[in-house]
Amino acid sequence: MALTSTPIEEAGKRSGAEHAAETVVPLLHVAWLRWSVVRRTVYSLLGVGNTEELIRRVVDVEGCRARSDWLAKLYEALMRVVPGGEEARRLLGELVAEGVWVTPFFSERYPCELLRYPARGDYLYPPLMLYWLGQRIDPNEKPAVAVVGTRRCSAAGRALAREIGKMLARLGLFLVTGLAECVDAEAARGALEEGGVVIGVRPWLRPLSLPREARQLLGRLGRGLVIVSENPSKPARGSVKRLYFLRNRIIAGMARLVVVVEALPGGGSMHQVELALRRGKPVAIHEPPQGTPYHEAYKVYREKGAKSFRTLNELEEIIKETITESTGH
Repeated sequence: MALTSTPIEEAGKRSGAEHAAETVVPLLHVAWLRWSVVRRTVYSLLGVGNTEELIRRVVDVEGCRARSDWLAKLYEALMRVVPGGEEARRLLGELVAEGVWVTPFFSERYPCELLRYPARGDYLYPPLMLYWLGQRIDPNEKPAVAVVGTRRCSAAGRALAREIGKMLARLGLFLVTGLAECVDAEAARGALEEGGVVIGVRPWLRPLSLPREARQLLGRLGRGLVIVSENPSKPARGSVKRLYFLRNRIIAGMARLVVVVEALPGGGSMHQVELALRRGKPVAIHEPPQGTPYHEAYKVYREKGAKSFRTLNELEEIIKETITESTGH
C-alpha cells in the first residue's frame, strides 16, 4: 500500500533541504548498505516497481530537483525499514569524521548525468548514495569526460592518455576514470599536471585500495584528485569482480563522452564501452595501427557506433560537438 504524502517542511522549522540532510540521508545510508534486502519493502511502501522508478518519482531527473512530497514519502518508508534514526545518524557520522562526504540521489550535488543514465529496469540503476574522499566539488559545475583503456597499454597509448588528460584540463572539463593501471593512471596524471580535476571511481572507499600507479597520485587527494564510490567500505560478501563491473556503470554514467585510448577484446575497459553504447552514450575510440592487438577491439566498437579519432585535434572536435549537443547550445 502506497504511503500518503506528508510535506517534509512540516518537520520542525527547518527547510525541506535541511531536514532531508539531517533525517533522510542517514536513513538512506543504512538502507543502501542493505538495499538487496530492504528494497522490495520500500518499493511496496512507495508503490513503485524498481529502483529506477523510485529515483524518477523522488527526483525530476531532467531538472535534477527533488520533489518535496515524494521525499517525504521516502522518509516515511525508510523509517519503517531502518530501525533507530539515532543509530543511523551515528553510523553516518563515523564516516563523516573520517573525511568522507556523501551525496544522496536527491542532492543538488549528485551528478545529474548519472541520475539520467537509463537503468532499463531494476539492474544497473544509478546508486542511491555516493561516497567521496577529497575536495568537495560540484560534479555538475562542469561536463565530465571519461577516459578508459586497457591495463596493458603500449608506450604510445600511455603518452596519448596523458595528453588527453592535459587537454581535458585545459578545456575546463572534469576527467572521470577508474584509476586503473596504464591508460587510467596516465590520463589522471596529465589532468592533474595541468591543474584539472580528476574524479576517480572505485568499487569501494575503505580500505582505500588503489593500483600502484594510482597510489603515486594520492598526494593530490584534495588538490585536484577526488575519489568516489557507491560503497563506503568493501562488502564482506559478494563478488569483487562484480563490484568492478558495477563501478563501470558509474564511470560511463557520469560522463558526457567516453574516450577509449587502447582496448583489448574482452578486456575490462570494454565494459564501460558496452554500457555507454547500449544506452546511447557517445563513445570516441582512438584508431590504433593495424596489426596491433588493439585494432580488433577498435573495429568491433566502430561497427557498434563509436566515433573514431587519430589526433588530439580530432578528439577535441568530437568533445566540443558532444558537449554542445548535450547542452543544446
